[in-house]
Amino acid sequence: MNQEQKYLFDLQGYIVLEQIVPPALVAACNAVLDRFETMHPGNYPAPLVLGQERTPENLYISNIIEGDDALLPLMELSELLDAVECVTGGPFRLNHTYTIYRWGGGYTGMHMHGTPILPKCQYHCRNGQMVSTLTKAVFPMLDCGPDDGCFAVIPGAHKSNFIKPWGSHPDENPPLQPVPARAGDVILFTEALTHGSTVNVSGRPRRTLYYCYSIGYMPDWGGQHLRFSPGFADRLSPSQQEIIALK
Repeated sequence: MNQEQKYLFDLQGYIVLEQIVPPALVAACNAVLDRFETMHPGNYPAPLVLGQERTPENLYISNIIEGDDALLPLMELSELLDAVECVTGGPFRLNHTYTIYRWGGGYTGMHMHGTPILPKCQYHCRNGQMVSTLTKAVFPMLDCGPDDGCFAVIPGAHKSNFIKPWGSHPDENPPLQPVPARAGDVILFTEALTHGSTVNVSGRPRRTLYYCYSIGYMPDWGGQHLRFSPGFADRLSPSQQEIIALK
C-alpha cells in the first residue's frame, strides 16, 4: 500500500483497489455464479450452503470458494494480499468466503461499529501500524452503482466512540456513503466499519464475492455456517495453502 492508501484506509475504514482482477478471471467467476444462481440449494456441493433464507431479493451462499476451482485465484492477488498484510499488522489467513446476489428491493442492513468493541472485529492504529482483526475483500462481479444496491458505509465508524443512533435500514442513516465499483475492482474494508448497502432500486442484479481475511490466530467465523471442508487444502497450491493456514 502506498501512503495515500494507508491514510485513506485508516481515515475511512475502506479503500477501493481499482481494476486489479483480470477480465478473464471476472468472466470465469461469473460463469460459476451463473450456475449457482439457478441451482437448487439441495444440489450445492458440500460445504456450500445457504447462509440466509433465499428470497426473491436475496441469495447468500456460504463457502463459495469451494464451489469451483475457477474462484481460487482471487484469494492470492498480489496487490490485495499486500494491502491485507499491511492493515492486519501481523500474520493473516483467509478465514471464510461467501457470495451475495441482490435483485430489486434487496439490501444489506447497516451493521458493525467501533463501539461497543466486538472481539472478532476490532480496529486500531498505534505508532503507524494498523491492526484490523478481520478485513474483507468485496469483489463486484458486475458494475454496481448506488441504484443497484452497491456496498455502502459510514466512513470512519470503525473508530467511533459512541453507539450508532440510527436503525439498520440504509435510509435511516444520514451519513451513509455509497461505494460504487466496477467489475474488476476490489473494495477492501475493516469489518469494524459500519457497513451494508444501498437499496437496489434499479432492478439490475448485484453480484458480489466476499473473501474475508483474519489475523492468523482468529478462529473460524462460524456464523452462516462459514468454514472450510477438511479436504479443501488438497485442492490448493502450496502458496494458497499458506493463505488458509493458521500461521
